[in-house]
Amino acid sequence: MKKYYFGIMVLLFVSGCSVTQTSYEPSKKSLEGTWEVTNVRFIGDSGLYKVNLFDLVDSECFKGSEWVLIPDNGSGKLTILNSDLCENTINKIQWSLHEPGDGTFQFQFKYVGTTNNEVGNLNRGYRSKISDLNASSMKMNVIADVMGKPFELEMTFDKTSEEINL
Repeated sequence: MKKYYFGIMVLLFVSGCSVTQTSYEPSKKSLEGTWEVTNVRFIGDSGLYKVNLFDLVDSECFKGSEWVLIPDNGSGKLTILNSDLCENTINKIQWSLHEPGDGTFQFQFKYVGTTNNEVGNLNRGYRSKISDLNASSMKMNVIADVMGKPFELEMTFDKTSEEINL
């Protein structure tokens, strides 16, 4: 009987020590590739909200959008696909990671023109907290303005390709 209990204890110890890590610390290299937004979810109060996300389009238009991220020079592209609600738009971006010192990482970007200079009225930067990241998916939390008050959204991304074509 003692051998039986000893065997169970060894099994529990071994299984407890072999935790598979699915999330890892963000780096520019870990974000490399083409990502698709599969979901945009409002966190907090329930209801329907109309939010112009990143000063570009309604948050609903970001579902299905494509983000191409190149780590070497921090360039990229954000493409909103054509739909009943949204017009097809392609926006070049310059991006990087920001570490605010509290153990979190933020994805930050700004729109740029064809020569990577800042774009007119979109001369602003945007930051989103990376809340989860693994080799095939990512979640970012975005603070948006809803009727003059900050409101949090969660964007879910799936990596669709390691390729990076602008």
